[in-house]
Amino acid sequence: MPAALRARLNARLTERAHARLRFARNPRWERQSATAHLVRPVAFSGGPGVNVFGYLSGEFGLGESARLYSRSLLDANVPCSFFNIDLALPHGMKDDSFADMLGDQAPHSSNLIFVNPDFLQQAMQNAGEGHFKGRRNIACWFWELPRIPLDWSPAIAQVDAILVASRFVEDAFRAVTDKPILRVPLPYYPGPDSGLARSDLGLQSDDFIFLCMFDFHSSMARKNPQAVIEAFKHAFPERKDVRLLIKSSNGSFHEQALRDLLALTANDPRIIVRDDVIDRAHVQALIRCCDVFVSLHRAEGFGLVMAEAMGLEKPVIATRWSGNLEFMAETNSCLVDFKLRPVQAGEYPHVPGDEWAEPDVNHAAFFMRELAADHELRRRLGAAARQTVVSRLNPHAVGKMLVEQLGTLDRMAGSTS
Repeated sequence: MPAALRARLNARLTERAHARLRFARNPRWERQSATAHLVRPVAFSGGPGVNVFGYLSGEFGLGESARLYSRSLLDANVPCSFFNIDLALPHGMKDDSFADMLGDQAPHSSNLIFVNPDFLQQAMQNAGEGHFKGRRNIACWFWELPRIPLDWSPAIAQVDAILVASRFVEDAFRAVTDKPILRVPLPYYPGPDSGLARSDLGLQSDDFIFLCMFDFHSSMARKNPQAVIEAFKHAFPERKDVRLLIKSSNGSFHEQALRDLLALTANDPRIIVRDDVIDRAHVQALIRCCDVFVSLHRAEGFGLVMAEAMGLEKPVIATRWSGNLEFMAETNSCLVDFKLRPVQAGEYPHVPGDEWAEPDVNHAAFFMRELAADHELRRRLGAAARQTVVSRLNPHAVGKMLVEQLGTLDRMAGSTS
């Protein structure tokens, strides 16, 4: 068989295999698809403003972070302009919630930049380097390990301050720079819910469902769904009315990792894998339809999806380490014990000597059994989880914190001028 024909055949077979991993859409997926929350232009009362540069149409974590912080600034009546960055990354770029706000002007003296350090220079060139000269440049960065990569040094040198969402990330940056670091948690905005029911998602109404979600682009080794699968099997060796739904995205870009994941689930029909990029409104419906959310991550910079599950009053089982402790505690979550161990070569970009958490699978299994058996425990933890998120990650409070932190930079600049 000619090589070109063989390649086309292999591509077709691969696409068919991926299609079987997607959610089976019924007409309700289209009828119930809620329009994303559209951010409309607003009238400002004056005062210092901010130019926001980021993946504002990006369907991935850093894009969502840019939109969340931006909404909190708008809610605080801070004049903002918005510039969408598109560097042809392997992510969806179809979020249109800021479409009416996007432009190509940067009229304010401060820039807030939502681009990772390794792409900062490219992003500045993409937007026009003139937008950054003579301005205060504040980069919002996330990182998941205790040590900052050495090759981020040039990017750190290019910015005037760094915005972080958790003390975990703050501590990592404070070890490598004396530049101002602004710590402000991501705000929690309840997202639109498409209204899909379990039946629309291929789930049974009377099953007890654990949900684990991750993006292959964010590293399967770091997100660690393997541990969730192991804990589930250990917790329920024979019980038939429990399900574990692994909802991933972008597996087609990581063929071997996807195959490894499927191999772990092959002999247990109670474990469902769906690798699919779906609307935010459908993600919200999916979380609502589960009973318990599980994240046995090895490291997180913040853990937004856990906060979103908590906002929907879902009990969350999660590793007791890294950025999720910004909003998680024993009073509102099931925190899993862990041991630190070295990050191995090939697992994740890291500085030699870096460590991350290896969660205790037996401890996670214990929580799975407890939550599946105790409705009152689920209700109590879910209520506490929501209370924490709506108070600590309150958008108005976050907006006020951002304004105060930006004001601190103004005062620091004034004292040195």
